[in-house]
Amino acid sequence: MNATGLPPPLPWTKPRKGGFVRVLGWISLAMALVGLLYGASQIVTGLMFPADRYLRLFTAGGEPPVLPPLMHWIYTHTLWMGVLMVALSLVLLLASWGLLKHREWGRRLFIALLVVGTLWQFAALFALPQIIEGTLALQAGMLAQGPGMPPEFRAFMTIAMWLGGAVSVVFAAIHAWLIWKLCTPTVREEFVPR
Repeated sequence: MNATGLPPPLPWTKPRKGGFVRVLGWISLAMALVGLLYGASQIVTGLMFPADRYLRLFTAGGEPPVLPPLMHWIYTHTLWMGVLMVALSLVLLLASWGLLKHREWGRRLFIALLVVGTLWQFAALFALPQIIEGTLALQAGMLAQGPGMPPEFRAFMTIAMWLGGAVSVVFAAIHAWLIWKLCTPTVREEFVPR
């Protein structure tokens, strides 16, 4: 007891680091490493083969199929898709390392990646019709009656759009929960401001 009759204050202790951040960091680190390997393989493929090699594999005559613009760009820019994958994976690797080291910048970078990932997921919904049409165009004889989707696949497109929307909502909910959890006071206490 001191002169005021109150017990002395408890000594300050460093906040205990919970398992949530550690598990999230390790899972994200593993995902970043897989992304790096995949991106590196795309870069090697893009450097070794001509830009339209993938398209020419789909037809026996050697002439590439007519695809929607987005799908054509993806199949003819393997190198750039690999570079983009490596760059994004490096950013995720950095954020994961920051989470594992309990750095505040790592927490903020990871939250930013979650926000960007959620927005990208919803933006990808607009590309889904082109991706489906491109996939159908790669199948021999599927679009023999001309450009556009065959009538029998309209219901498939509707179902695919609804499923894509549902998946986007589920991922948005998971990302929102992760952002909320990373912003709670108990988790924020674990991070050093450096």
